Order: sequence, then structure tokens, then C-alpha cells
Amino acid sequence: MFDTCTHRCGYCWLAESGRVLDFEQLEPFRSVQWIEKIAEFFNSRTDAEHKWLVQLTGGEPLIAPNLDLLCRTLFRVGNRVSFYTALMVGENHPGFRLLRESSPEEIDYIMASFHPEAELHEQKYFDKIRMLKNAGHKVFLRFVGHPARLHRLDELSAKCHEMDVCFYPTTLLSNNYPGSYSPDERTKLTKHFSSLSQHIQLAGGIDTTNVTCHAGSKLVSIDLRTGNITPCITVEGPSLGNIFENRLELADGPGKCPSRGIDCICDVHFQQDIVIGAADNACFETQKKGFVSPVPELSDRLAGMPQAGINFYKARAVGIGNVADDSRLFYPIEEVRRAYRKRRRGLRLRSFLRRLRLSTRRP
Repeated sequence: MFDTCTHRCGYCWLAESGRVLDFEQLEPFRSVQWIEKIAEFFNSRTDAEHKWLVQLTGGEPLIAPNLDLLCRTLFRVGNRVSFYTALMVGENHPGFRLLRESSPEEIDYIMASFHPEAELHEQKYFDKIRMLKNAGHKVFLRFVGHPARLHRLDELSAKCHEMDVCFYPTTLLSNNYPGSYSPDERTKLTKHFSSLSQHIQLAGGIDTTNVTCHAGSKLVSIDLRTGNITPCITVEGPSLGNIFENRLELADGPGKCPSRGIDCICDVHFQQDIVIGAADNACFETQKKGFVSPVPELSDRLAGMPQAGINFYKARAVGIGNVADDSRLFYPIEEVRRAYRKRRRGLRLRSFLRRLRLSTRRP
């Protein structure tokens, strides 16, 4: 949806670059007509047999203006949404109220990340998790497995067990991880894995050289900053249309990855059975129901994937973005502000030079 966020995670390129403070990206959402155009794109392609699951990510999607209007309009014709959120908004914030007041049939699941900054307000975070669970929602507690936080795994697992919420620890994905995990750190993580997707990420993701998948036919990625539609969030093309131009050209069926040789690391691709040979929807549907005990036999399935033609990515750097220092847990606000100001100056300079080039080309 946008880069703007409530968090400054040390392993996030959006925080490192200062983009989390770019509140100008929220401005389009203040237009009712703009929101209605987005909803109409999905609703006009909805019928009795075909419904959308719109997975909303950011940044922090809960801070979007008119989020309630967008979701309620989608719900009206039977479409659903899911949220990838850090829940760092107040209980009376419009975004959180939407979660509490919507039905579990309307919101398919809530992937709630417990980032380091949430530990500063931990009780409030878990109060909100309980509210959502009590409202009947399918809630995941997502926990990025930074080495400095692995000591909390057993404790958080026990807490999720008590609340009957899926505990979902994930691999730190950066220029150094998962390659830099020690054998002991890997064991600590896998001890709490209950899906194939988690194991695939720790293995470094899937090499797309020979992969066949349903991206572009059963799944697409839409960037609301530009409107561009691509087969999935991992690839930059080809373009399948544009949401603001009401264009969508889906592929007829599965095909080879358009960016062969890159790293497929997004767990959504496995959870939704998009990558052929790495289907994990059965595990995901079980996780939605509540706490799931670790499933040790999944490591055996992982070991057999290369024999089935699914190979794991070998390069060390598998992260999204290019965080220079992944050792810290979160950035100080002043450092993020400096990065934001530096980036804005760079954008203004590039804009000026672009206008200058255009003016010198005129006859």
C-alpha cells in the first residue's frame, strides 16, 4: 500500500532509508473517489464463483486513511482481506476498530508481527492480540528470528499456546541471514516451526531457475503507489496491467518464473500453493485455527524437495532491500529522520535535473 510505517525495525530497509516517515504516501487514500476506484477494480471482477482475497501490506496498513471504506466496499460483494500489521496503533484507532468490528468471514487472517519496539509496550500488544482472538479472528503472532531475540522463543510459544494463537517465528532475511545463523540458532528456530514455509525461508528460499508456479494467474501483486500489477511481489515484471487504469491481463495458468535464477522467499507463495512442488496451504489452514505444536516431520519433506526438482537459493544475501547493518534491533528516531531528509533532498535534486534535461531538449 505504501512505505509509511509505525516502526523503525533495524532489519528493515524502509526504516534504514527513512521511507517509514514518508506520510505523503498516505495522501491519495484521503480521496473517496480514489478509494472507490480501487474497490471497483476488484468488485467488477467478482462473481458468485470468483472472489478476491486482498492481502494488505505496507509499511503499516492500519494507518491508511479511509481503510474502513475500502474494506467495507470489498466486503459488500463477498471479497475478503487479510492484514500484515504490527498492531502499533491504539485500541480506538480507526484501523484497529475495523479489525475488531469486522467478522472473521470478512477478514481471512491477521498476521500480527511482534517486532522489537513492541516489547516497549508489550502488555498493550498482547491485550490487542487477545481482543482479536476473542472477536473470533484467525491471528498469527509473527516473530522475526533476530539472533538477539531467540531467547524469547520458548516464552512466547507458551504465551501463544495459552491464548490459542498460532506462534509463527520466521527467519531474519538480510545480507547476512539466514547464512550467518549458527547450528544452535537454527535448532532454536526449527524447534518452533509448524509449516513448510518456515523451513523454506530458513533454507534460504527457492531458486527460481526451474520453478513453475501460478503467479500471474492465481496470484498477483499490486503496488498502490504506482498502480502497476506484476505476477508476484518478488518480481518487477512483466506488467499485467494497472489498477488505476482498470486493466488486468491474467496468465492462463502456471508457467516458469519470469525472473529465473532469483530467490523466491515470500511465504505467501507457499501458503497459497502458488509454487508447484512447495505447496503449504494445508499447514497454513491448520495454523489459522490457533496454536499448532511444532511438526518435526516437515524437515523430512524439506530434505526431499531437491530430489523433486526444487532447489534452494545458494547466495548468502537473500534479504529484501539492502540493510547495511542487521545487528541492531531498531533505529533511533533521529537517525531515521536524517535518512528521510537526505532521501527527500535526493529526490528533489533528481526531479530538478529531470526538468532541466527536458527544458534543454525543447526546440
